[in-house]
Amino acid sequence: MQGAKVLVVDDSTSVRKVLEKLLSTRGLVVTTSESAEQGLEAVSRNTPHLVIADVVMPGMSGFELCQMLKMRESTKRVPVILISGIINEGVVAQAQQAGAFDVVSKPFTPDDLFPKIERALSAAKQAPPTTGEPSPAPSPAATPIFMAAPAPTPVASTPAPSASAPITASQAEPPTLPQAAPVPTPPVPSMPANAEPPHQALMEGLRPFLDKPEVESVLVISNTGQLLSWAGQTIEEPDLLATYLHTMLSISSVMGEKYQLSSIQSLGLEYLGKTVMVNRISDKASLVLLLRGTGGTGVIRYLVLKQMPQLKAVLGE
Repeated sequence: MQGAKVLVVDDSTSVRKVLEKLLSTRGLVVTTSESAEQGLEAVSRNTPHLVIADVVMPGMSGFELCQMLKMRESTKRVPVILISGIINEGVVAQAQQAGAFDVVSKPFTPDDLFPKIERALSAAKQAPPTTGEPSPAPSPAATPIFMAAPAPTPVASTPAPSASAPITASQAEPPTLPQAAPVPTPPVPSMPANAEPPHQALMEGLRPFLDKPEVESVLVISNTGQLLSWAGQTIEEPDLLATYLHTMLSISSVMGEKYQLSSIQSLGLEYLGKTVMVNRISDKASLVLLLRGTGGTGVIRYLVLKQMPQLKAVLGE
């Protein structure tokens, strides 16, 4: 571990200071960030060998930070250890989906933390680096290994193929991530009578969203409020919905210009048991997702990032 670079990302000043002191005593070179957004900037300037991030933070969560790092060629092999106040089946599953190496419960002790750090750095050294990657020290893919303290009624998850220990989840506290009701069959794409038939390539770009049980419907609206494409469950007056969303985007954009903020890229609205996510594809169109529930949107945000290049290409951007 001596000399390895570790980035700590946590919105709590006290947690950052405690981790910085603990890790420094073991010869680790520690830098800190108070948000996931700042963490991404720090990683761009100086790629670490390990990232330790809190799960719950204002703005981007630790899950989303991990997903972003795994999407980048230069950082996809950097192991990420997440810190969570609750370790349960939902947290473990979402951490696995995000590509995290392990999860540490909070509050933690050195005995909880350092063995996982050692395993993460050891796994990083043993894997081959990406060809042509300029980093002087290895930043390889670490095989995720989730280990949690035994609970009275542990729930075991399926281990990764190369993992050396089973994944377990503690039921000490109830899950904070609401689980969406299972959908036996993905919704059949449908179109309102007065909408133009979408290009097949655009529908292919929208189809992965319908495979997620959290997603009820997906729409694409133009910068003038016209409904360009629609798939999923039936929506009452979809054209009117497109007009409402266009109006809200316009208001948000005006507010951004008024207060010298960056141009709006996404908009989230929460209702009782529902979430509406709007993401700009380009200056010409926006993607709209109607979700079941009001939590656990990290996986959906990751899918939006993944599908955005295809959507832009289809729309001629």
